[in-house]
Amino acid sequence: MNITKSLVILVVVSFFSCVTPRGTFYKGFDPQKITIISVGEFKPYGNYISSGELVKNLMIEHLLKRGYIVKEENSADVEYVLTGSVTRFLPEKKYLVYTGTEKQQVMIGGPLTEISGSYVYNIGSAFGIPDSQVVATNSTVGVSARLVEKKTGNVVWTSSFVYEALTVETAADVVANYLITSLTGKKGK
Repeated sequence: MNITKSLVILVVVSFFSCVTPRGTFYKGFDPQKITIISVGEFKPYGNYISSGELVKNLMIEHLLKRGYIVKEENSADVEYVLTGSVTRFLPEKKYLVYTGTEKQQVMIGGPLTEISGSYVYNIGSAFGIPDSQVVATNSTVGVSARLVEKKTGNVVWTSSFVYEALTVETAADVVANYLITSLTGKKGK
């Protein structure tokens, strides 16, 4: 096999190994035996109290899309409980930057701070304000999750994922989809 062909295969394998959802399963646990599941608490991130509920609702949505029966945790026939915590929840931000005219100093409306690991976009000029720009940053959402067998209390699966997107809703949805795919082995519809 020539070197070019070997490199192409290596790049393709590396790419697909990076996007395949992964999680850690308890030895011998078969995720295909999950039929009835509950989604418990997802602890919120910092002062973003609604972040836990947002992630919980998205987890329920992605389980339902894959055909699972989702019930409240106190239901007698619940076999597994999915819980976790929101490890990052940084909504997108927009800033108005006024650059002034030739001899004026640059003025910035509000403090601008570099956000490591986030993309920053220049959206364009602000309507009705000459010599200005609107700058926006991506949002970032991270979630750590685990599946507990209700009758034994054993943790049978765990995984975590962080994603950056234009809006916090999109980032949270991608994270929930990734984690549910990792757990069930079934891709979302």
